[in-house]
Amino acid sequence: MHGGVRTSSPEPKAWRCLTGPWPWLLVFAAVAAVYHRVPHHRFVNFDDPMFIFENTRVAGGLTWEGFRWAWTNKDAVLWQPLAWLGHMTVATVGGVAPAPHLVANVALHALNAGLLVVVLRRLTGRAGCSLAAGLLFAVHPVNVEVAAWASQLKTTLSTAFFLTGLLAYSQPAGRWPSLVGCGLSMLAKPMLGTFPGLLMLLDRWPLGRAPAPGAWGRWLRGHLPAVLVAAGLLAFTVLPWVAPAANDVAAMQAPDWRRLASVPVNIVASLGLYVWPVDLAVFYEERLGHSPLQVLAAVALLAGISGLGWRWRHTRPELLLGWGWFLLLILPSSGVLRAGQHAVADRYLYVPGIGLLLMGVWTVARTGLMSRVAWLPATATILTAGLLGWQAHRQADYWADSVALWQRVADVASASATTHQNLGNALLTAGRWQEAETELQAAARLEPDNPRAHLNLAIIAHQTGRIAEAVTLAERARVCAPRDARVLSTLGSLLDEVGRTGEGLRLLEEAVRLDPRLPEAQLNLGVLLAKSGQLARAEVCFEQALRLRPGDPSAVANLNLVRRQRQAERTKTD
Repeated sequence: MHGGVRTSSPEPKAWRCLTGPWPWLLVFAAVAAVYHRVPHHRFVNFDDPMFIFENTRVAGGLTWEGFRWAWTNKDAVLWQPLAWLGHMTVATVGGVAPAPHLVANVALHALNAGLLVVVLRRLTGRAGCSLAAGLLFAVHPVNVEVAAWASQLKTTLSTAFFLTGLLAYSQPAGRWPSLVGCGLSMLAKPMLGTFPGLLMLLDRWPLGRAPAPGAWGRWLRGHLPAVLVAAGLLAFTVLPWVAPAANDVAAMQAPDWRRLASVPVNIVASLGLYVWPVDLAVFYEERLGHSPLQVLAAVALLAGISGLGWRWRHTRPELLLGWGWFLLLILPSSGVLRAGQHAVADRYLYVPGIGLLLMGVWTVARTGLMSRVAWLPATATILTAGLLGWQAHRQADYWADSVALWQRVADVASASATTHQNLGNALLTAGRWQEAETELQAAARLEPDNPRAHLNLAIIAHQTGRIAEAVTLAERARVCAPRDARVLSTLGSLLDEVGRTGEGLRLLEEAVRLDPRLPEAQLNLGVLLAKSGQLARAEVCFEQALRLRPGDPSAVANLNLVRRQRQAERTKTD
């Protein structure tokens, strides 16, 4: 085997003392400075309901039933059993309040930044560059989306396993332990399926394990287990008969030619977000139908950077490694396969962005001025980290609650049905009905077949006393989604209010049949059963609603009322 040189130029002596706990303390302090207000934030209405506070299995903590469900459920578009188990662990320790989940995620982000320092130093032997990269990773504004969003525990957990796998791979006998780490990473979030290509790049530089002439076959066979692990786990995620999506909004969609043509444009857009992290938002609507000129320009830029990396592979090997790291790991989430209505997102850059940091930090460290002036590297790192950290701190405040989050999207991104709907939902939850109605009406105009927009407009109409309009809107939502349990539950209750109790009861029974774990369906059905005199069945519904949502005041009150009524009937009979 032969390969690149591990370290390319000596570091200032001041950097070499950065051993022991000091890099960890510096990284943790940087994370604390940026994210100290995050534990006081609330859950947001984007993924958090499904992954945490409305998921009764997660809320129940670690149980045998929950463990089995984590490995077999198909409620999310991705098969991610370790992510579910991670959420259950946090719920076991801290319940379903926002703070424990947010603290756990920020702590994992800090751990990942520290692990990155250790991994890069072990790989390259450069303490200063590794610490600089770890600090910039800790405070980069693009990473706020992952660190400040409770549902992104899957990303921080996946990254921790991935970096642990790379740390193992840096050792001469670490090939098999590295497969365990990378495999566990994909069980938390299977978006790093191209990791075998990264291991091959690391073999060339800085590990120096590239094959000698005539030994390529043996070298490739050595990487075959990694390829099989990645391919197998990706198959469990992507194949629709293994993990079908729970809903059509988040469905994993196979690419068409327009989407494939947009891949280079999406990669360039992701590169731009990382290099110039301003006007960041949780949602960038996917744009298809790029002009041939846009696609060619993006391809030319990517090919040009790739060509420079290849040309300088011997003199500046960090360029090829960093650029390859970025391209390989961003590729699966750049539109080749798509989850949802976007192909570019800040969270997709969490691990691929490390490659860009590696390129930038090691390239700057090569400049003569950095080598000649002892204090300059530390000063440049502190100033850059401070600037990025200030921007990240501001960005983290937009995650305080759902209204702030989606108002930010509305302010910096183009209008979309998703933005209007989520902002409207957040305003509705906050009790700001008039503003919510305006946003949801805009969502319904842009996307007339969106059942959630019509359903929440029905809820607003009901809250403001427009019962007939509420029924009309809920029926429109049912046309859009005839098998949506939440829609049927809401419509059933509204029909009861306008005297169509029998029809409402049938819809509520259908809602419970479709989703027996929907608390409001059980509660609404119980109310109508009690009104129709079916007290025993009503009691069962209220008990189930309480199991699904412990302590719900409406369920408690109705259950106690039904039990008193049944007791009174028994007393009267006796």
